[in-house]
Amino acid sequence: MRVVSLVFLVASLQSLASLASLSAAVGCGRSSESSQPAAPTISPTAERRTVRGVVKAVHASPAYATIAHEDIPGYMKAMTMDFEVARPALLEGVKAGETVTFTFVESTDRRLVIEAIEAAR
Repeated sequence: MRVVSLVFLVASLQSLASLASLSAAVGCGRSSESSQPAAPTISPTAERRTVRGVVKAVHASPAYATIAHEDIPGYMKAMTMDFEVARPALLEGVKAGETVTFTFVESTDRRLVIEAIEAAR
């Protein structure tokens, strides 16, 4: 009985050691930036939608805006939600409370990404 328990214990420790080294190998190349979401992949044939909304908040890192947008017929009811931006520079000068018109696209992993944004006229 003790031999079986010892063999089981040694095998368990080897499994844990393997997991620990695999974990270290995977985490080895990580930088502090890896906690940022990967850049969205946009299909060239993805439909672009342009809509008006009121900016509720602008976030720098990661770059996204919280916008209360109008109804998008056939796609989505009016609501307040977060939109990523294709380039952080798009949010320069955009302020909470501002009414904007923006064009967004749905990425291949279903994230909504603003490609253009400007003050509404």
